[in-house]
Amino acid sequence: MEERVEIYIPRVSDREDPNFFVAVNGVNYLLPRGKKSMVPKFVADEIERSNRAAEIFFENVDGMKNN
Repeated sequence: MEERVEIYIPRVSDREDPNFFVAVNGVNYLLPRGKKSMVPKFVADEIERSNRAAEIFFENVDGMKNN
């Protein structure tokens, strides 16, 4: 059986979709925002990788604006 971990997808605003969509290797997951969910570790790893990529993207955009 695959390892499962608990994750929390925060809500950002009332106007956003109440669910968070993630797909890994052709399998789709729809996770509720504002609640804890148990997911396979590889799903949590993919969400973390995506969050890091978004942070790097916005850091680069901010850097270009300041030049």
